[in-house]
Amino acid sequence: MLRLLLRESVQLSTADSIYRLSRGEVSQLNWIISAFNLTSAAFIPFWGQAADIFGRHTAIQAALVIMMVGSALCTAAPKSTFAVLLLGRAIQGLGCAGLNVVVRVILLDRVSLRENAKNWSIFSFTAGMSYGVGPVVGGALTNVNWRWCFAVNLPICVAALALIYIILRPELLGPQTQEHSSNSPLPEATAGRSRPDSSDHFEPPSVRSGPVRPCMSSLPTRLSTPIISRIASIDIGGQLLFLFGLGLLILSLTWAGATYGWATAAVLVPLFAGLVLVAAFVGYERFMAPGRLFSRMWPHQKPMLTWTLFGSKDIGLLFYINFATGAAMYSVLYFCNLYFTMVKLYGPTYAGTQLLFYTPGLGIGVYLSMYFLNGWPRSTFVPLMLGSIVEAVGVGILAWALWNGHLPAIFGMMALTGVGTGLRLMPASLHAVGLFPQHVATVVSLMAVALPLGGTLAITVMAAVFNNTSGIASSSPLRTVKTLNELPPDALADVVNRARMGIVWAYVAITPFMITVW
Repeated sequence: MLRLLLRESVQLSTADSIYRLSRGEVSQLNWIISAFNLTSAAFIPFWGQAADIFGRHTAIQAALVIMMVGSALCTAAPKSTFAVLLLGRAIQGLGCAGLNVVVRVILLDRVSLRENAKNWSIFSFTAGMSYGVGPVVGGALTNVNWRWCFAVNLPICVAALALIYIILRPELLGPQTQEHSSNSPLPEATAGRSRPDSSDHFEPPSVRSGPVRPCMSSLPTRLSTPIISRIASIDIGGQLLFLFGLGLLILSLTWAGATYGWATAAVLVPLFAGLVLVAAFVGYERFMAPGRLFSRMWPHQKPMLTWTLFGSKDIGLLFYINFATGAAMYSVLYFCNLYFTMVKLYGPTYAGTQLLFYTPGLGIGVYLSMYFLNGWPRSTFVPLMLGSIVEAVGVGILAWALWNGHLPAIFGMMALTGVGTGLRLMPASLHAVGLFPQHVATVVSLMAVALPLGGTLAITVMAAVFNNTSGIASSSPLRTVKTLNELPPDALADVVNRARMGIVWAYVAITPFMITVW
């Protein structure tokens, strides 16, 4: 149920098209997507720290309530007030970021690597299915009314709130304190807390033998920590630097080529400002390391990202693997949908239905990953390497299939790309948690940021290549079937051919992202 909520950004790729057409404002689509992408990516680390500081139950319930508020605003947004829909989409992204992180953290609590592999297999499969089904559901709902794409979340959230409170609340971990930036944790937080025994110690998967049981950052006790003390332990400086830095980067990449030209101030200013703030964030977290200046100045604050993660080559490689996975996934979901709309001239619902061919591949990839990791939970190299090769081959041949226009080949390569994506959805996070089991929420947040960041950058690159190759801007009415069908035959054939070649070269442009993972 919770994973179904993560289909938002994909389902709305169809619904937003209907909304913008109903208002006659094509250019506003990019703002609607940007609002969601910004908050859903930039707030991921915040929710990781919130899950530790306030406990899993409080964090997931808060995320659900925020998702409900955002969905309600979008559902009730009047056509004459675009800002209300924009605000609702931003709030939805904030809630979706929370669900994305907290659900993963809950799955990792108090389980061995083998058990985590089984749990995450189920949720990876469900998430993969939601990415494939989302566009179809969005297309079907918009045939009735685009508001249903938002309203459908409300009963799901209400049911989830009740079920989590009744069933899961007693099982969820409370506030965690072991990742503190200093050696003197909050006195209130240590009351009644037991020391973890030595059997909880965990070494990297390639080193340790015997039963695998990762160390949790605390035992499942409910700590009576005052709310003010918990808030005081938040890394305010790191959170703000990361939020504005990543937010500005995503904003500039989303606008570049789609809303504004690459050389305009609207793109360059947030791009450079974002890079500066991200660099400042890295430096800030360095000084938050135990024994350093900021950790002595604010001894009760927990660093947002532990400095040991920055120095790990494995974490860097795993981050890039998830980054490339996001690039492949978003490219299929957005540009294959564009191909079926502009080249094959399918309507929104039928175009979304074609993306279902991506879903079986995801299912097969997740199953193969589950087979490997359930049998050998420490052997993440095989599914990661196999998935990287399959995904790169799928994206590369998909470009040829789109140029050729042969539908069976297109569907086959979409499925093959899905196999590669499914193979890599789970092992990267599993490997990262195995390396740093005492920093579960932080590691999960870091891996979760990589996927939408890779997808956003890939879509930006592909959009720039498409716009320059085809001469059809992102705000052009030629991107809609209604406008295309009104063109004379000769003009229509020219636009279709330009769109086809633009999409082909867009896929060629991101293929290096896939190959460099090898």
